[in-house]
Amino acid sequence: MKEAEFRGCDSFVCAKITKDDKTGYETAAVTMVAPIASVAKTTEVNSETHYYDNTGLIQIKAVGTDSVTFVVPAMYLTTLAMVTGGYIDPTTGAYMSGEDNEDEYAVGYRIKLTDGSYRYVWRLRGQFSGVPDENSNTESDSIDTNNQEVVYAGTKTVYEFPGVGRRRDIVIDERDGKCDLTDFFAKVRTPENIAELALTSTTALSVSPTTASVAVGETTTITADVTPEGSTVVWSSSNGRVATVADGVVTGVAAGTAVITATSGNFSASAAITVTTE
Repeated sequence: MKEAEFRGCDSFVCAKITKDDKTGYETAAVTMVAPIASVAKTTEVNSETHYYDNTGLIQIKAVGTDSVTFVVPAMYLTTLAMVTGGYIDPTTGAYMSGEDNEDEYAVGYRIKLTDGSYRYVWRLRGQFSGVPDENSNTESDSIDTNNQEVVYAGTKTVYEFPGVGRRRDIVIDERDGKCDLTDFFAKVRTPENIAELALTSTTALSVSPTTASVAVGETTTITADVTPEGSTVVWSSSNGRVATVADGVVTGVAAGTAVITATSGNFSASAAITVTTE
Protein backbone atom coordinates (compact mmCIF):
# COMPACT_ATOMS: atom_id res chain seq x y z
CA MET A 1 0.00 0.00 0.00
CA LYS A 2 1.43 3.37 -1.02
CA GLU A 3 1.60 5.93 1.77
CA ALA A 4 0.39 9.50 1.26
CA GLU A 5 0.40 12.80 3.13
CA PHE A 6 -2.20 15.53 3.53
CA ARG A 7 -2.00 18.23 0.86
CA GLY A 8 -5.23 20.10 0.18
CA CYS A 9 -8.73 20.70 1.50
CA ASP A 10 -12.12 21.85 0.22
CA SER A 11 -15.93 21.44 0.45
CA PHE A 12 -16.53 23.22 3.78
CA VAL A 13 -20.26 22.77 4.40
CA CYS A 14 -22.60 22.68 7.38
CA ALA A 15 -26.13 21.79 8.41
CA LYS A 16 -27.99 23.12 11.42
CA ILE A 17 -28.96 20.43 13.91
CA THR A 18 -32.72 20.47 14.44
CA LYS A 19 -32.91 17.50 16.77
CA ASP A 20 -30.36 15.67 18.89
CA ASP A 21 -31.81 13.96 21.91
CA LYS A 22 -32.54 10.50 23.24
CA THR A 23 -35.13 9.90 20.52
CA GLY A 24 -33.21 10.80 17.37
CA TYR A 25 -30.85 12.97 15.34
CA GLU A 26 -31.97 15.30 12.54
CA THR A 27 -30.54 18.27 10.62
CA ALA A 28 -31.65 20.94 8.18
CA ALA A 29 -30.40 21.02 4.60
CA VAL A 30 -26.67 21.20 3.89
CA THR A 31 -25.32 24.64 2.98
CA MET A 32 -21.94 25.86 1.76
CA VAL A 33 -19.94 27.84 4.34
CA ALA A 34 -16.87 29.19 2.51
CA PRO A 35 -13.82 28.15 0.49
CA ILE A 36 -11.01 27.04 2.78
CA ALA A 37 -7.26 27.58 2.66
CA SER A 38 -6.55 25.15 5.48
CA VAL A 39 -8.22 23.01 8.11
CA ALA A 40 -6.65 21.84 11.37
CA LYS A 41 -8.16 19.53 14.02
CA THR A 42 -6.97 18.94 17.54
CA THR A 43 -8.67 16.80 20.18
CA GLU A 44 -8.42 17.53 23.87
CA VAL A 45 -7.20 14.46 25.77
CA ASN A 46 -6.64 14.45 29.53
CA SER A 47 -5.07 11.61 31.47
CA GLU A 48 -4.14 11.01 35.08
CA THR A 49 -2.47 8.12 36.89
CA HIS A 50 -3.82 7.05 40.27
CA TYR A 51 -1.22 5.53 42.62
CA TYR A 52 -1.76 2.77 45.21
CA ASP A 53 1.03 1.21 47.29
CA ASN A 54 3.45 3.55 45.56
CA THR A 55 2.57 2.10 42.17
CA GLY A 56 0.57 3.59 39.34
CA LEU A 57 -2.33 1.13 39.14
CA ILE A 58 -5.16 3.00 37.43
CA GLN A 59 -4.95 5.23 34.37
CA ILE A 60 -7.86 7.64 33.95
CA LYS A 61 -8.30 9.10 30.47
CA ALA A 62 -10.94 11.47 29.14
CA VAL A 63 -11.39 12.63 25.55
CA GLY A 64 -12.74 16.17 25.36
CA THR A 65 -13.89 18.35 22.49
CA ASP A 66 -12.52 18.53 18.99
CA SER A 67 -11.32 21.98 17.96
CA VAL A 68 -11.41 22.42 14.18
CA THR A 69 -10.00 25.64 12.72
CA PHE A 70 -10.88 26.63 9.15
CA VAL A 71 -8.98 29.43 7.41
CA VAL A 72 -11.32 31.19 4.97
CA PRO A 73 -11.44 34.36 2.83
CA ALA A 74 -13.32 37.43 4.09
CA MET A 75 -16.75 35.97 4.81
CA TYR A 76 -20.01 37.24 3.39
CA LEU A 77 -22.11 38.86 6.10
CA THR A 78 -24.75 36.13 5.89
CA THR A 79 -22.07 33.54 6.68
CA LEU A 80 -20.69 35.70 9.47
CA ALA A 81 -24.18 35.91 10.97
CA MET A 82 -24.54 32.12 10.87
CA VAL A 83 -21.17 31.60 12.52
CA THR A 84 -21.60 34.24 15.24
CA GLY A 85 -25.36 34.17 15.81
CA GLY A 86 -25.71 37.68 14.40
CA TYR A 87 -28.68 39.22 12.60
CA ILE A 88 -29.02 40.28 8.96
CA ASP A 89 -31.44 43.11 8.19
CA PRO A 90 -33.59 41.77 5.30
CA THR A 91 -33.94 45.20 3.65
CA THR A 92 -30.36 46.44 3.67
CA GLY A 93 -28.37 43.27 4.26
CA ALA A 94 -26.70 44.97 7.23
CA TYR A 95 -25.07 42.68 9.78
CA MET A 96 -25.70 43.21 13.48
CA SER A 97 -23.82 41.27 16.13
CA GLY A 98 -25.89 39.65 18.83
CA GLU A 99 -25.78 37.23 21.71
CA ASP A 100 -23.54 34.17 21.85
CA ASN A 101 -24.45 31.64 19.17
CA GLU A 102 -26.15 28.67 20.83
CA ASP A 103 -27.08 26.90 17.57
CA GLU A 104 -25.46 23.52 16.95
CA TYR A 105 -24.24 22.35 13.56
CA ALA A 106 -22.80 19.37 11.76
CA VAL A 107 -19.87 20.37 9.55
CA GLY A 108 -18.36 18.57 6.57
CA TYR A 109 -15.19 18.92 4.52
CA ARG A 110 -12.65 16.87 2.58
CA ILE A 111 -8.90 16.57 2.90
CA LYS A 112 -6.86 15.86 -0.22
CA LEU A 113 -3.91 13.47 -0.12
CA THR A 114 -0.71 13.63 -2.15
CA ASP A 115 -1.83 10.65 -4.26
CA GLY A 116 -4.88 12.61 -5.46
CA SER A 117 -7.44 10.76 -3.32
CA TYR A 118 -9.55 12.33 -0.56
CA ARG A 119 -10.60 11.75 3.01
CA TYR A 120 -14.25 12.75 3.54
CA VAL A 121 -15.42 14.04 6.93
CA TRP A 122 -18.68 14.86 8.68
CA ARG A 123 -18.48 16.12 12.27
CA LEU A 124 -21.86 15.41 13.77
CA ARG A 125 -22.32 17.89 16.60
CA GLY A 126 -20.72 21.15 17.65
CA GLN A 127 -20.84 24.91 17.75
CA PHE A 128 -19.01 27.69 15.98
CA SER A 129 -17.11 29.49 18.72
CA GLY A 130 -15.96 33.06 19.03
CA VAL A 131 -16.09 35.95 16.56
CA PRO A 132 -13.59 35.77 13.67
CA ASP A 133 -10.97 38.51 13.73
CA GLU A 134 -11.05 41.10 10.96
CA ASN A 135 -7.59 42.53 10.30
CA SER A 136 -6.58 44.68 7.34
CA ASN A 137 -3.56 46.84 6.54
CA THR A 138 -3.32 49.90 4.35
CA GLU A 139 -2.62 49.18 0.70
CA SER A 140 1.05 49.27 -0.32
CA ASP A 141 3.43 47.59 -2.74
CA SER A 142 3.31 44.46 -0.58
CA ILE A 143 1.26 41.45 -1.72
CA ASP A 144 0.35 40.58 1.88
CA THR A 145 -3.35 40.12 2.66
CA ASN A 146 -5.40 38.89 5.63
CA ASN A 147 -7.98 36.12 5.96
CA GLN A 148 -10.31 34.91 8.71
CA GLU A 149 -10.47 31.87 10.96
CA VAL A 150 -13.63 29.94 11.80
CA VAL A 151 -13.33 27.73 14.88
CA TYR A 152 -15.70 24.81 15.43
CA ALA A 153 -15.87 22.98 18.77
CA GLY A 154 -17.16 19.45 18.23
CA THR A 155 -18.34 16.76 20.62
CA LYS A 156 -20.42 13.58 20.68
CA THR A 157 -24.08 13.46 19.78
CA VAL A 158 -26.67 13.14 22.49
CA TYR A 159 -28.48 10.53 20.44
CA GLU A 160 -27.18 6.98 20.73
CA PHE A 161 -27.13 5.49 17.24
CA PRO A 162 -28.27 1.84 17.25
CA GLY A 163 -25.33 -0.51 17.56
CA VAL A 164 -22.62 2.18 17.89
CA GLY A 165 -23.86 4.63 20.54
CA ARG A 166 -22.98 8.31 20.68
CA ARG A 167 -20.66 9.42 17.88
CA ARG A 168 -18.72 12.59 17.04
CA ASP A 169 -17.80 12.02 13.39
CA ILE A 170 -18.03 9.99 10.20
CA VAL A 171 -14.78 9.67 8.22
CA ILE A 172 -14.32 7.78 4.93
CA ASP A 173 -11.00 7.34 3.13
CA GLU A 174 -11.41 7.13 -0.64
CA ARG A 175 -8.37 4.82 -0.83
CA ASP A 176 -10.38 2.02 0.79
CA GLY A 177 -12.55 1.91 -2.34
CA LYS A 178 -15.66 0.80 -0.47
CA CYS A 179 -18.00 3.76 -1.07
CA ASP A 180 -19.42 5.89 -3.86
CA LEU A 181 -18.66 9.33 -2.45
CA THR A 182 -20.27 11.38 -5.23
CA ASP A 183 -23.15 12.47 -2.98
CA PHE A 184 -21.31 12.39 0.35
CA PHE A 185 -22.22 16.02 1.10
CA ALA A 186 -25.81 15.84 -0.15
CA LYS A 187 -26.86 15.35 3.46
CA VAL A 188 -25.24 14.81 6.82
CA ARG A 189 -23.87 11.28 6.91
CA THR A 190 -24.56 9.35 10.11
CA PRO A 191 -24.28 5.72 11.26
CA GLU A 192 -27.93 5.34 10.23
CA ASN A 193 -27.53 6.35 6.57
CA ILE A 194 -23.87 5.72 5.71
CA ALA A 195 -24.68 2.30 4.22
CA GLU A 196 -26.34 4.14 1.30
CA LEU A 197 -22.84 4.92 0.00
CA ALA A 198 -21.63 1.32 -0.10
CA LEU A 199 -20.44 0.22 -3.54
CA THR A 200 -22.16 -2.49 -5.53
CA SER A 201 -20.43 -5.78 -4.75
CA THR A 202 -17.71 -6.15 -7.40
CA THR A 203 -16.83 -9.63 -8.66
CA ALA A 204 -14.05 -8.79 -11.16
CA LEU A 205 -11.85 -5.86 -12.16
CA SER A 206 -9.08 -5.36 -14.71
CA VAL A 207 -7.44 -2.39 -16.44
CA SER A 208 -5.98 -1.85 -19.90
CA PRO A 209 -3.36 -1.11 -20.89
CA THR A 210 -1.29 -2.30 -17.93
CA THR A 211 1.73 -0.27 -19.05
CA ALA A 212 1.79 3.08 -20.82
CA SER A 213 3.92 6.18 -21.32
CA VAL A 214 2.86 9.80 -21.49
CA ALA A 215 4.74 13.06 -21.97
CA VAL A 216 4.74 15.82 -19.38
CA GLY A 217 1.62 17.91 -19.86
CA GLU A 218 -0.09 15.27 -21.99
CA THR A 219 -2.76 12.69 -21.11
CA THR A 220 -3.41 9.04 -21.68
CA THR A 221 -6.44 6.96 -20.70
CA ILE A 222 -6.54 3.76 -18.65
CA THR A 223 -9.80 1.82 -19.04
CA ALA A 224 -11.31 -0.25 -16.22
CA ASP A 225 -13.36 -3.35 -17.00
CA VAL A 226 -15.50 -4.01 -13.94
CA THR A 227 -18.15 -6.63 -13.16
CA PRO A 228 -20.99 -5.99 -12.61
CA GLU A 229 -21.00 -3.17 -15.15
CA GLY A 230 -21.68 0.21 -13.58
CA SER A 231 -19.88 -0.50 -10.30
CA THR A 232 -18.05 2.55 -8.99
CA VAL A 233 -14.30 2.64 -9.66
CA VAL A 234 -11.96 4.78 -7.56
CA TRP A 235 -8.68 5.85 -9.17
CA SER A 236 -5.42 6.75 -7.42
CA SER A 237 -1.80 7.48 -8.29
CA SER A 238 1.18 6.20 -6.31
CA ASN A 239 3.04 9.44 -7.06
CA GLY A 240 0.95 12.54 -7.70
CA ARG A 241 4.09 14.54 -8.38
CA VAL A 242 4.79 12.39 -11.45
CA ALA A 243 1.27 11.58 -12.70
CA THR A 244 -2.28 12.35 -11.60
CA VAL A 245 -5.45 10.47 -12.53
CA ALA A 246 -9.13 11.36 -12.71
CA ASP A 247 -11.73 8.88 -14.01
CA GLY A 248 -8.95 6.92 -15.70
CA VAL A 249 -7.45 9.92 -17.52
CA VAL A 250 -3.77 10.11 -16.57
CA THR A 251 -1.89 13.42 -16.82
CA GLY A 252 1.90 13.55 -16.91
CA VAL A 253 3.28 16.00 -14.34
CA ALA A 254 7.03 15.33 -14.24
CA ALA A 255 9.47 12.77 -15.60
CA GLY A 256 9.43 9.52 -13.65
CA THR A 257 7.25 6.50 -12.97
CA ALA A 258 3.96 6.03 -11.14
CA VAL A 259 1.49 3.24 -10.57
CA ILE A 260 -2.13 4.04 -11.40
CA THR A 261 -4.58 1.90 -9.44
CA ALA A 262 -8.28 1.30 -10.00
CA THR A 263 -10.24 0.04 -6.98
CA SER A 264 -13.79 -1.23 -6.77
CA GLY A 265 -15.03 -2.97 -3.65
CA ASN A 266 -12.36 -5.46 -2.55
CA PHE A 267 -10.78 -5.60 -6.02
CA SER A 268 -7.96 -3.52 -7.49
CA ALA A 269 -5.90 -3.48 -10.67
CA SER A 270 -2.91 -1.35 -11.64
CA ALA A 271 -1.08 0.10 -14.62
CA ALA A 272 2.57 1.19 -14.67
CA ILE A 273 2.98 4.68 -16.13
CA THR A 274 6.21 6.22 -17.39
CA VAL A 275 6.22 10.00 -17.78
CA THR A 276 8.71 11.41 -20.27
CA THR A 277 9.86 14.88 -21.20
CA GLU A 278 9.30 14.27 -24.93
